[in-house]
Amino acid sequence: MPESHSASPAFLFLLAFMGAIVAVKHGDWNNLHPLAMDNIAMKTTIVAVLVYGKVVIIHEKFISDIGDHYLIISYNIRFISGTLAVTTMSLILIKPFGWLLLIIWMMWLVKVVLNLHKPFHNFDQLIQFVQPYKSQYLPL
Repeated sequence: MPESHSASPAFLFLLAFMGAIVAVKHGDWNNLHPLAMDNIAMKTTIVAVLVYGKVVIIHEKFISDIGDHYLIISYNIRFISGTLAVTTMSLILIKPFGWLLLIIWMMWLVKVVLNLHKPFHNFDQLIQFVQPYKSQYLPL
């Protein structure tokens, strides 16, 4: 697990650099701009950057209160949202390469989700996990 809880300067530089390249690619802002040409990719990039920023803020404010399990989940959310932002930016810049990165990102997302839910693959472990809450929510 990484030691740093703040935003990665390399990630922020890469995102700013890619944003500048998008601005150069769409130089004539009067006719065609990225939000009109690549509406979904731009909105996805913006949401991914906002999620990344929120997770970094949560790390900085509540690092002493966050348990290990939640820390692993938040690191994965940070990683997934950061890579999604870069992937969608590359989808705007170079479409074939961006689609390849998006497919790789989706496979990585499945791997991360399966690793997070590894305790629930065994049905007996799932029953043991749910058993304490059963009496609270289900009438006898």
